[in-house]
Amino acid sequence: MSNGRSNSAMLASMLLFLMLVFYSEMVHAKTYSVGDESGWTYNLTDWIQGKHFKIGDRVVFKYDPRKHDVVAIIGNKYAYDECTTPPKTIVYDTGNDEFLLSGGVNYFISKIPGQCEAGLKFAIETE
Repeated sequence: MSNGRSNSAMLASMLLFLMLVFYSEMVHAKTYSVGDESGWTYNLTDWIQGKHFKIGDRVVFKYDPRKHDVVAIIGNKYAYDECTTPPKTIVYDTGNDEFLLSGGVNYFISKIPGQCEAGLKFAIETE
């Protein structure tokens, strides 16, 4: 009988440990306001410098929805480089859009003609 209790205690301890690890990751996630006070704007490479983005961090795009939009292109460097929006990609245009960063490189562009080509795009690599 005591062996069953030991196994239950060990299982409970392991579950508690795993919950603490996942909770710790969530607590340490950060939220970044893209471009800080300037918001979602052109040539954000300086804004990215020195930041260490992690899986689970959030990026918030603030902009005038009459002038801009934002598209998250997950894992498609070609579409990012060519400023194209793959089929069925959601275009966000609320002026206050939030994205959860996934692993690898997260690409963001504007779909409004000419804006991406003019530099309204950036890529975030997570650690």
